[in-house]
Amino acid sequence: MTERKGFSSTDLYLFLATVLWGSDYLFAKIALREVSPLSFAAIRTLISTGVLFPIFLRQENEWGVKTRHLVCLAGLALLGTFLNRIFWSAGIDLTTASNASLLSTTSPIFVLLISFFLFRTTVSWRAALGILVSFIGVSLVIQGDWKEWVKGGGHVWGDLLMLMASVTWAFFTVLAKFLMKDYSSLKVTAYLMLIGSILFLPFLPNERAGGWSGVSVLGWVSVLYVAFTGNFLAYFFWMRGIQNLGPMRTILYSYLTPITAILLAVPFLGETLTTGQIWGAVIVFAGILLARS
Repeated sequence: MTERKGFSSTDLYLFLATVLWGSDYLFAKIALREVSPLSFAAIRTLISTGVLFPIFLRQENEWGVKTRHLVCLAGLALLGTFLNRIFWSAGIDLTTASNASLLSTTSPIFVLLISFFLFRTTVSWRAALGILVSFIGVSLVIQGDWKEWVKGGGHVWGDLLMLMASVTWAFFTVLAKFLMKDYSSLKVTAYLMLIGSILFLPFLPNERAGGWSGVSVLGWVSVLYVAFTGNFLAYFFWMRGIQNLGPMRTILYSYLTPITAILLAVPFLGETLTTGQIWGAVIVFAGILLARS
């Protein structure tokens, strides 16, 4: 599949996806005050599947998939719907929204590494240097948390879980393009969400005090917002981007997500950015641009 050049409506959809995902960090932090990470990942997936699947059944004339693709769908759902959302929810619960969003920008680097090692994609010296530069930036972002962790505090475990979320999302982004050759983005998204919902069923009960009945109105609004925007709209936009533009161009949009996340986290969550975080983010972005050049 050749990647299209020039700004298109698909680029606009991807831009909107990153803005929506950026705002999800704020609402996820609010929801996770009252909902356990696993339950949050489960309920948001089930809600978004309930919204998306009727649309899929109404708009798609052909619902079936080839038998040989069922395993592929199950594997992608495990990576991009199940594991990714567990790592993301647990990570953001244990670190700041700013750190979480900044670390999410590492996905393009992991896409490049996966493409090289799995599919022998040619990697230039600029790409290799960009990978090194980006990981230097990541170390600066989480440097303060490492120091605090040594003292018994900090958010290092949350940072590492967010990196795992980036790894699983990178695998998902690279591998999803193979199914897009045979099916629409709507069909693939619908089945991935359905399989993910089935995997999440055992984790639906809320382990926080009071269970689901103890969740406030603000908590439910936050859950519904993330389920509808991040799991439904942005997810669908992302799948469309992979289908139309290819994984390498699509994944570049992920580094726009922290801009929205930080603009919301600083005033509404009272978070502050350290000098190390700012320089780390700049270095990560520079490394990504160098790798893609």
